[in-house]
Amino acid sequence: MINLHNITKTYPDKILFKNMDLVIKRGARIGLVGANGSGKTTLLRMIMGEEESDQGQIQVDKKITIGYLPQEITATSKQTILHEVLNVIPEVGELEIQIEKISQQIGADPDNESLLKKLGRMQDEFERLNGWSLESDAKKVLGGLGFTPEQMTIPLDQFSGGWRMRVALAKLLFQHPNILLLDEPTNHLDLASLIWLESFLKEWAGALVLISHDRTFLDKTINQIFEIDHLSIQVYAGNYSKYINEKNLRNDQQLAAYRNQQKMIAETERFIERFRYKDSKASQVQSRVKKLEKLERIRPPEGEQSRISVRIPQPGRSARIVSEFKDVAKSYGALHVFDALELQLERGQKIGLVGPNGAGKSTLLKMLAQVEPISGGELSWGEGVRSAYFAQHQFESLPMEETIYNLISNENPKWIVTEVRTYLGSFLFSGETVDKKIKVLSGGEVSRLALAKMLSTPSDLILLDEPTNHLDMRSRDVVQEAVSSFQGTMVCISHDRHFLNAVTNTIIEVDKGRIRIFPGNYEYYLWRKNQDTIEKTDKPAKVAKVASHKSENTDYHVRKKLSNRLKKLPVLIENCESAIARQDSILNDPVLASEYEKIQIAIDEKEALEMKYLELLEELETLQEEFS
Repeated sequence: MINLHNITKTYPDKILFKNMDLVIKRGARIGLVGANGSGKTTLLRMIMGEEESDQGQIQVDKKITIGYLPQEITATSKQTILHEVLNVIPEVGELEIQIEKISQQIGADPDNESLLKKLGRMQDEFERLNGWSLESDAKKVLGGLGFTPEQMTIPLDQFSGGWRMRVALAKLLFQHPNILLLDEPTNHLDLASLIWLESFLKEWAGALVLISHDRTFLDKTINQIFEIDHLSIQVYAGNYSKYINEKNLRNDQQLAAYRNQQKMIAETERFIERFRYKDSKASQVQSRVKKLEKLERIRPPEGEQSRISVRIPQPGRSARIVSEFKDVAKSYGALHVFDALELQLERGQKIGLVGPNGAGKSTLLKMLAQVEPISGGELSWGEGVRSAYFAQHQFESLPMEETIYNLISNENPKWIVTEVRTYLGSFLFSGETVDKKIKVLSGGEVSRLALAKMLSTPSDLILLDEPTNHLDMRSRDVVQEAVSSFQGTMVCISHDRHFLNAVTNTIIEVDKGRIRIFPGNYEYYLWRKNQDTIEKTDKPAKVAKVASHKSENTDYHVRKKLSNRLKKLPVLIENCESAIARQDSILNDPVLASEYEKIQIAIDEKEALEMKYLELLEELETLQEEFS
């Protein structure tokens, strides 16, 4: 569908691509990754014709339609957001008007064959465009992205930038183009909307090129990675997790090859130096000199891939009960967010707040941060407890004229230069970078610096509102490492499930003014919710089935049938494991790296087999209990 050949793109201060070739085939599902500034966004803009390459050709199939979501938009409108979405298919609206007009003409002249045929053709076209269900489909997409039915009737210009981005995304999804180019689509989504989008894209029939710093989102939506690396594109089969494993393996192989080559170069140079002035060895010396001149040097792997080590000052031992809500109410006028809220925060808890948009997660966090007052009840604190709050827009309060170094040094006047630089280095600010003024930093850098500032002073309780938003992969790793190493108590809101899973030991679900506590990380929370669903649906039937078996213990034939099934299940489970292994071998086969359809089929087959595997295990456990 899209072919980039021999592309070179330069800027005054750097080269992005040099003689790069790239093909995006029909049905491809690509995650585009690379360091900040490597050219990910520029590549999408060149495909869209918004930027030109300095050299090479970009060929786009004329028959395809492309939907492009940039990182930022400025467009606004007085129309409702529902009409904004419907208007992306204007021919339907025009057809509807014409159908109405002709219907009126037929009412005045019911025997007009020409009008009747014309109306029939228009109705067929209207049906082909799904005109009858168009509004319903638009509402489903908007609802999935977090809009309530009431919000759908509000003009676009009354929404903030983040919500306008959701409308822009809804318009793209509603259009169903042949290929979607999405540049950080999850930045403005909450967790529920993100999961909906993930589900939508998994079913997406078209091609997809996605830039995202959300590992879980990438893992679930793409089956190939294009990494921008050293002015070109490196291709990896599989999702993001598989890419990381393969990348580490390639780095290990590259490092081994680099070291072997360096050893050979050193030995060759020693030979040349030793025999340079001996006539009897002149031919051998010249041969080795030419060999070194023609040698294609292997570069070492990027040092950036080394393990992150972040050390932050730790708080002392706080009171066991850090904070407590007793019969707390919170209202905004007639809107009641919480009534009779009861919650204890204990020392060492790492809490993730989850729940639908507007459920009260941010309100709960802000009450803990004491930037929102409670409307009733009591919020108490353990003796001597100190708290710190990281808000999404906290960087606005930073002194923009100050340097990075001075910001941390002023916060910790007893630290010597080495301590300040070492601390900043762990947050990816090193060398001359620390002398930059805050005002020249990118949004992600400012966010990372604001978190570094907050964590440089020990607090018993840290409150984090989307700490990884707008951060790249490397920065997210740093923040994750810092928060994981924190030994106090933490409460955080994040739509990054990888981050939540790594840093939490308790999940609190907030919904309709109530909370539910899950003693585990995000992965446990999902498992527990799934179990609850099973227990509400399948389990009663299974219990009834087992009970009926037990009540029929005297029925020999029933017992014999169950016994045979029990013997057969281990074989079925083993066969299922083998089938899963076969799909893994397909996914790991480098020969099939560009066979997108085969890769997707293997992924789908593996997911189905894994589901069957779990069902067989559950059946085995049930029957083992029956016969125990």
